[in-house]
Amino acid sequence: MTLVPLRETEQFKRGRNGEQLVADQLRAAGWCVIPSYDYSGADDHPPRMQGQAATYILPDLDVCRRGERRWAEVKTKTAPCMGRISGELEHGIPLRHFEHYQDVQRESGCPVYLFIYEEAERKLIHRKLDDLGPGRVSHSSTMSRGGMIYWLRRQFYEFRFGGAAP
Repeated sequence: MTLVPLRETEQFKRGRNGEQLVADQLRAAGWCVIPSYDYSGADDHPPRMQGQAATYILPDLDVCRRGERRWAEVKTKTAPCMGRISGELEHGIPLRHFEHYQDVQRESGCPVYLFIYEEAERKLIHRKLDDLGPGRVSHSSTMSRGGMIYWLRRQFYEFRFGGAAP
């Protein structure tokens, strides 16, 4: 069995497409963008912020405009899923990544925004992590090692392409 390099997988290409779409839209809204995802290194690990005692996975984009700085994490999903517990449409991310993004926010003093590109509807939604609230945590390792955290789809704002960003 031949292993396909990560950057050649369909999942990686879909994710990169979403990251570039968000970066383009933020630039169009007047934000300057540093794509953190470009700094993953040769071993294809997520880009990291390193300190003496801890290392944190960085969100995909470091953005700034007129003295404001923010982080943007981008997820590309086919569509929201129907939550078995909530009975509503939801989006989730790996819990361990969410915890790292909270740490990055605390250490940098800059808020982290979660952007989700919904491919089926060609919609981009977003919300600041702090405003999403605690979410619903699942410790099942079925979806991701370490569990997942989910929020209701209706908690996000739709991003108007070419419009003002958060």
